[in-house]
Amino acid sequence: MKNNSMNKTNDVKKKIQEWKIQISVENDSIILVLIDKNNNRVSINISKSEFRIENVHEIGRNLEFEYNKANNVILEPYNISRIIGLVNDQIRAESDK
Repeated sequence: MKNNSMNKTNDVKKKIQEWKIQISVENDSIILVLIDKNNNRVSINISKSEFRIENVHEIGRNLEFEYNKANNVILEPYNISRIIGLVNDQIRAESDK
């Protein structure tokens, strides 16, 4: 029984790790790179002044738009929510520095 619950935990981890965001800072801009589980990448540049929690949905949707355009797909809403959540985490991490 314990083994089954461990498998479920691993499955959840894999689903959560479907998306990653890398961040780099150059002068007055921030570069966000969205990476999917197949290592497909898209990036957007944002001015540091725009990289705030009030813009989390817009930034996440811009990443989604670029991903859709680059990969000729339309993401499901749960993926969009995950991307926005990752952007939110990055903004909070940057503001804590």
